[in-house]
Amino acid sequence: MGIYVHVPFCRSKCFYCGFYSVASLTLKEAYLEAVEREIVLRRGYLPRQEMKTLYFGGGTPSYLEHGGLERIIRKLEENYLFATGMERTIELNPEDLVPEKLQGIKDLGFNRLSIGVQSFSDEQLKRINRTHSARQAMDGIALAAGMGFDNISMDLIIGLPGQTEEELLEDVEKASYLPIVHLSVYMLSIDSNTVFEHMVKRGEFRLEDEEVMAGRYQRVCERLKELDFEHYEISNFARNGKYSRHNTSYWQQKPYIGFGPSAHSYDLHSRQWNTGNLKTYIDH
Repeated sequence: MGIYVHVPFCRSKCFYCGFYSVASLTLKEAYLEAVEREIVLRRGYLPRQEMKTLYFGGGTPSYLEHGGLERIIRKLEENYLFATGMERTIELNPEDLVPEKLQGIKDLGFNRLSIGVQSFSDEQLKRINRTHSARQAMDGIALAAGMGFDNISMDLIIGLPGQTEEELLEDVEKASYLPIVHLSVYMLSIDSNTVFEHMVKRGEFRLEDEEVMAGRYQRVCERLKELDFEHYEISNFARNGKYSRHNTSYWQQKPYIGFGPSAHSYDLHSRQWNTGNLKTYIDH
């Protein structure tokens, strides 16, 4: 069984992102109080058994300061049994890979980092409104590994505006040289209520042809196999068997509970999900 916590705050909205988030910390305190309430109110949703995985997603969980993350962790620990050696993942943006932030995350028991790199091209990063540079990503991952994190995952995207196959495969090569054990490679899609959706409607951007995207995906899969990454799920590749235990549990139909706006839960009988609106979530 696992726990998912949705932290909806971001510094800015990425042009491709369809996950629920808000580019403001105005409601941060009210959000923290609401999550703490929800954890207590729903503690009977799953059987009183040990939790095997914990995943903080978003949004940008690392955008929360240490005290906010600690409040959520402590409230969870008060209401759930955490298995010894459980996988504890937190999503971060590369600009948060700094010593103080990483040490705080380590002190809270997180042992797996999922880093949203997306591209090693500064030009591409600007086009999708990311707030980090390629150098920050590479240096930050090296720093995290040097501080003892040995279960690091990162993301790349296929089909970014103007991206060539050569640039994509170069990103894969750069990733392979970094101290990571897991890589997620997603094909760009146009989600509702995103900047890219509005750009498509205005004729300013269009997705690559499906056959082109499929071909690039195939070549990425082939190259990662040569680089000793096991292709264990549609978009996920791992070295040394370091699968994402939390995400794998979704595919295996294992029960989990989600806290925060837009978070989903499954108790083997039915699926539930919270409202994808922060103000409504706080009010209820």
